[in-house]
Amino acid sequence: MKTKILTLVLIGVFIIQCHSTQQVQADLKNQIIDLFPGATVEAIAFGEPYQGAYKVKLPQFLNHNNPELGTFDQYIYLYHTDYAAPVHLETGGYDAYLAEREISKNLGLNLIIVEYRFYGESKPDNIPWEYLTNDQAVEDYHRINQAFRKVYKTGKWLTSGISKGGETAMIYKSKYPEDADVVVPFVAPIILDTADVRPWELVNRVGSSDCRQKVKNLQKRLLQNKKEVLNLMLETTRADSLTFEIGHEVALEYAILEYPFSFWQWNGDCSQIPDEKASLDSAFRYLNGVSGVSNFSDQSYESGLPSYYQHMRELGYYVMDTTDLSEWLSQDRYSHRVFAPKGVDLTYNDEYMAAVKNYVENQGEQMIWIYGGLDPWAGCAVEPKGKSTMKFVKPDGTHRTRIKDLDSLQQKQIYDSLRVWLVEN
Repeated sequence: MKTKILTLVLIGVFIIQCHSTQQVQADLKNQIIDLFPGATVEAIAFGEPYQGAYKVKLPQFLNHNNPELGTFDQYIYLYHTDYAAPVHLETGGYDAYLAEREISKNLGLNLIIVEYRFYGESKPDNIPWEYLTNDQAVEDYHRINQAFRKVYKTGKWLTSGISKGGETAMIYKSKYPEDADVVVPFVAPIILDTADVRPWELVNRVGSSDCRQKVKNLQKRLLQNKKEVLNLMLETTRADSLTFEIGHEVALEYAILEYPFSFWQWNGDCSQIPDEKASLDSAFRYLNGVSGVSNFSDQSYESGLPSYYQHMRELGYYVMDTTDLSEWLSQDRYSHRVFAPKGVDLTYNDEYMAAVKNYVENQGEQMIWIYGGLDPWAGCAVEPKGKSTMKFVKPDGTHRTRIKDLDSLQQKQIYDSLRVWLVEN
């Protein structure tokens, strides 16, 4: 009898919980539609600690300075925990991706993921390049922030982003300081030129001299045997139906020159580098796995246009380092400008990111930066001087470095600070 009663009680609790969750979802959906007239809201899967989740197609202004010019569909993803909980707004730099976010999960925050304008599903058929600016993107985030403050009225706000998304988080903070109580950029550089040399300066000093020499030797071997390697490349690219407007030879050279950057950015495992005894075929396949020739194909060119446009106009980038390799190359300079849109203004604004750097380093508060020591982009890391700011560098970390990759004491320091800044104050 007791067992039956307990079972009935558990069933009752389950029904009440399901009804409560369904009610939260229905209320939240209606609130989103009220916030953004014309938006469509679709329920999506979610797990703990969330009570509901939605994919929102938001009519976003092409030009926030002149809303009458029309809108494009911008996608955001809302994961709801509690109306009183803080909000974690992720400023993605590219397409949105749905995966676990360590901060929001560990602290039980509401999470809003915003796909960057003109990337992924948030891309109009014909991109109006003049509106693909960081200032316009910041206005997207500001509008979303201000609207959702009507839903989440009591909690504080944290903004974070990875790589280019981390750059966006810093830019956003510099433009609207009051929108975020806390900012956590992951592996986010501040680049100051379209030919910034600092990433290569790091590449040329990171790791051991033996490992750096192995990297250089592989580059030389592939270039010295370029004719044979080109044949290997053609076999691969034909099988994948890849085409190259810049030509197969130049594309191969870009891949070989990119190799040191990608090697340290993503792996840094010297034991994997093929030595001179390895076949040329295995050496090329290894290269293709680290800095694939497909990255320089017409097919990748199309998807990369927005990114290269922004890097050439405001964010900055690097050119390839050809030191000790020039005699085997077909060009004098290898700039990523060639992968940017054609027939548009690509004049670089050298003051834009310099102003952001000045703000976050000298005026930023309650900001935490995380970098991987092997990652070339760490050569463009910030040097914070403001109050309540922290910077962590994992010495053998790559561009994949996150809080979970730091040592236990550093993790505790970060989460203790986040709890104080977001919950206890």
